[in-house]
Amino acid sequence: MDRTIEEGAQLRQTSTFHSIQLLRAIAATMVLLFHAQQAFAAKVSHPLFGAENYLFGFGAVGVHIFFVISGFIMVVTCTQPGRTYHARSFLWRRFLRIYPAYWFCALAYLSVLAAIGSPYELAGSEVVKALALWPTDSPKVIGPAWTLSYEMFFYLCFGLAMMLSLTRGLIVLTAAFTTAIAVGLIIDDKGAVVHLVTNTLLLLFLAGTGIGWLSVTGRLPLRWGPAITALGLALFLGGIGFGYERLPSALIWGVPSAVLILGLVTWESGDGASERVRRLGRLGESSYILYLIHILVITVAVFLCKSFAPELAPAPPIAAFTIAICSIALAEGIHRGIERPALALFARKRSKSGSQPPQAG
Repeated sequence: MDRTIEEGAQLRQTSTFHSIQLLRAIAATMVLLFHAQQAFAAKVSHPLFGAENYLFGFGAVGVHIFFVISGFIMVVTCTQPGRTYHARSFLWRRFLRIYPAYWFCALAYLSVLAAIGSPYELAGSEVVKALALWPTDSPKVIGPAWTLSYEMFFYLCFGLAMMLSLTRGLIVLTAAFTTAIAVGLIIDDKGAVVHLVTNTLLLLFLAGTGIGWLSVTGRLPLRWGPAITALGLALFLGGIGFGYERLPSALIWGVPSAVLILGLVTWESGDGASERVRRLGRLGESSYILYLIHILVITVAVFLCKSFAPELAPAPPIAAFTIAICSIALAEGIHRGIERPALALFARKRSKSGSQPPQAG
């Protein structure tokens, strides 16, 4: 079934929210800093202060921010005025956005770790399943790739639900996810697949789609953007003070993530984005590559420190920020030199064939 998804009188004319792009870059960097500090504190040098591990551990919140952003971006990119929605085309674009870059980075991991004498001890079937992002094996080559299994599951469900139109599709999607989560609460022995489809993390995608729906239908409280943004930041700080390990992550991190993104979207919709946010927001374009490649950079950094100059190894925070700079530069290079040209080539081919071009997000 094909249909044009246009509901509400005030559909946004562009799918680019510069503040959200900037938040993507910040979220990826937070995850990077968390992993880098964690690796150096465990394998190379000692933390500088007692609360170091706890404070850097907050960086894991980046995953929750990503999930909310994914739900939001999918709604916005699928509701551009005049576009006809095709589920098959949507799913194909999502496949091309996720898998080729992931395969490129996975090949880099396999090659580099073999070169430094730490090859993966995986059966061929495990590698194939990891490359397919099957839930049981998705993190076996690139650890953070477990989140991509959730992303692809969400894209599949969302793509099919949108065949019903935006509002009806989101109602069905919400009912399906909440029912699955409720069923998951009464199942004790859950495999990786069941764990994925019944996980409360799916609520983060739903929160993002809700924000997207408010945006494209013109229902955002435009005057309250700064206040909502401040509330989101305050909730994050409150979670750190209260103890983010004391409550489920979907609650202690998911709610502030959704509030923050609602605030930024509302703020930019009402007042636009400053030139500085527009410039810095371009870093969000390479955030996916940064998310994929940073563990490899950390692994190489740990290897070099332990092999050649263990007595000169930096403290975990210094190592984390140094690795962040290197990883961001590398991700930008891969994005500009490989990923973006590949996506542009595909867009030209799709245009010549009369199909819709892929959309960022």
